[in-house]
Amino acid sequence: MKHVILPWPYEALWPNARPHWAQKAKATKAYRFAAKSLCLGARPGVVRVTFCPKSRGPIPDRDNCIAAFKAAQDGIADALGVNDRDLIFTHEFGDRCKDGGVIVDIIPTETTIPFKGSIT
Repeated sequence: MKHVILPWPYEALWPNARPHWAQKAKATKAYRFAAKSLCLGARPGVVRVTFCPKSRGPIPDRDNCIAAFKAAQDGIADALGVNDRDLIFTHEFGDRCKDGGVIVDIIPTETTIPFKGSIT
Protein backbone atom coordinates (compact mmCIF):
# COMPACT_ATOMS: atom_id res chain seq x y z
CA MET A 1 0.00 0.00 0.00
CA LYS A 2 1.25 3.46 -0.91
CA HIS A 3 0.46 6.27 1.57
CA VAL A 4 0.77 9.87 0.31
CA ILE A 5 -0.21 13.22 1.80
CA LEU A 6 -1.03 15.92 -0.74
CA PRO A 7 -1.57 19.61 0.03
CA TRP A 8 -5.10 20.96 0.17
CA PRO A 9 -6.29 21.73 -3.39
CA TYR A 10 -5.31 25.21 -4.58
CA GLU A 11 -7.96 27.93 -4.50
CA ALA A 12 -8.09 28.17 -8.31
CA LEU A 13 -9.17 24.51 -8.57
CA TRP A 14 -12.40 24.88 -6.63
CA PRO A 15 -15.60 24.93 -8.73
CA ASN A 16 -16.95 28.10 -7.12
CA ALA A 17 -13.74 30.04 -7.74
CA ARG A 18 -13.65 32.19 -10.85
CA PRO A 19 -9.95 32.53 -11.66
CA HIS A 20 -8.47 33.67 -14.95
CA TRP A 21 -8.08 30.68 -17.29
CA ALA A 22 -4.27 30.92 -17.19
CA GLN A 23 -4.22 30.92 -13.40
CA LYS A 24 -6.47 27.84 -13.30
CA ALA A 25 -4.33 26.06 -15.92
CA LYS A 26 -1.17 26.76 -13.91
CA ALA A 27 -2.77 25.48 -10.68
CA THR A 28 -4.10 22.37 -12.45
CA LYS A 29 -0.70 21.55 -13.92
CA ALA A 30 1.09 22.06 -10.59
CA TYR A 31 -1.37 19.94 -8.57
CA ARG A 32 -1.38 17.17 -11.18
CA PHE A 33 2.44 17.09 -11.20
CA ALA A 34 2.60 17.03 -7.38
CA ALA A 35 0.24 14.05 -7.24
CA LYS A 36 2.08 12.22 -10.01
CA SER A 37 5.52 12.71 -8.49
CA LEU A 38 4.41 11.51 -5.04
CA CYS A 39 2.57 8.44 -6.35
CA LEU A 40 5.27 7.09 -8.67
CA GLY A 41 6.13 3.47 -8.01
CA ALA A 42 2.70 2.44 -6.75
CA ARG A 43 0.77 -0.45 -8.24
CA PRO A 44 -2.76 0.13 -9.60
CA GLY A 45 -5.62 -0.62 -7.26
CA VAL A 46 -8.28 1.03 -5.15
CA VAL A 47 -7.50 4.66 -4.32
CA ARG A 48 -8.85 5.85 -0.97
CA VAL A 49 -8.92 9.66 -0.70
CA THR A 50 -9.42 11.30 2.70
CA PHE A 51 -10.04 15.06 2.75
CA CYS A 52 -8.79 16.78 5.92
CA PRO A 53 -10.20 20.34 5.79
CA LYS A 54 -8.41 23.40 7.12
CA SER A 55 -8.89 24.11 10.82
CA ARG A 56 -10.75 27.37 10.16
CA GLY A 57 -13.76 28.12 8.01
CA PRO A 58 -16.66 26.02 6.85
CA ILE A 59 -16.23 22.40 5.83
CA PRO A 60 -16.53 22.26 2.04
CA ASP A 61 -19.13 20.14 0.28
CA ARG A 62 -18.12 16.64 -0.74
CA ASP A 63 -18.83 17.27 -4.43
CA ASN A 64 -16.69 20.43 -4.42
CA CYS A 65 -13.81 18.52 -2.83
CA ILE A 66 -14.04 15.80 -5.47
CA ALA A 67 -14.11 18.40 -8.26
CA ALA A 68 -11.12 20.29 -6.82
CA PHE A 69 -9.23 16.99 -6.55
CA LYS A 70 -9.71 16.10 -10.26
CA ALA A 71 -6.23 17.34 -11.27
CA ALA A 72 -4.63 15.14 -8.60
CA GLN A 73 -6.80 12.21 -9.70
CA ASP A 74 -5.39 12.59 -13.22
CA GLY A 75 -1.86 12.81 -11.79
CA ILE A 76 -2.34 9.60 -9.81
CA ALA A 77 -3.57 7.84 -12.95
CA ASP A 78 -0.52 9.15 -14.84
CA ALA A 79 1.81 7.76 -12.14
CA LEU A 80 0.09 4.37 -12.25
CA GLY A 81 0.09 4.31 -16.05
CA VAL A 82 -3.66 3.81 -16.40
CA ASN A 83 -6.69 5.84 -17.41
CA ASP A 84 -8.42 7.41 -14.40
CA ARG A 85 -11.74 5.88 -15.43
CA ASP A 86 -10.20 2.44 -14.80
CA LEU A 87 -9.42 3.23 -11.15
CA ILE A 88 -11.77 2.94 -8.21
CA PHE A 89 -11.74 6.06 -6.02
CA THR A 90 -13.39 6.25 -2.60
CA HIS A 91 -13.77 9.63 -0.92
CA GLU A 92 -14.20 10.38 2.77
CA PHE A 93 -13.65 13.18 5.27
CA GLY A 94 -11.07 13.07 8.05
CA ASP A 95 -10.25 15.37 10.95
CA ARG A 96 -9.45 19.02 10.43
CA CYS A 97 -5.76 19.99 10.36
CA LYS A 98 -3.88 23.29 10.37
CA ASP A 99 -3.34 23.86 6.64
CA GLY A 100 -5.61 21.15 5.31
CA GLY A 101 -4.47 18.15 3.33
CA VAL A 102 -5.53 15.17 1.31
CA ILE A 103 -4.46 11.68 2.35
CA VAL A 104 -4.20 9.24 -0.54
CA ASP A 105 -3.87 5.49 0.06
CA ILE A 106 -3.37 3.29 -2.99
CA ILE A 107 -4.29 -0.29 -2.12
CA PRO A 108 -3.08 -2.70 -4.84
CA THR A 109 -5.53 -5.28 -6.09
CA GLU A 110 -4.68 -8.76 -7.22
CA THR A 111 -4.81 -9.26 -10.96
CA THR A 112 -5.62 -12.96 -10.83
CA ILE A 113 -9.16 -14.14 -10.27
CA PRO A 114 -9.58 -17.66 -8.93
CA PHE A 115 -11.87 -19.76 -11.08
CA LYS A 116 -13.76 -22.80 -9.89
CA GLY A 117 -15.87 -24.91 -12.16
CA SER A 118 -15.80 -25.78 -15.81
CA ILE A 119 -16.49 -24.07 -19.09
CA THR A 120 -18.47 -26.01 -21.66
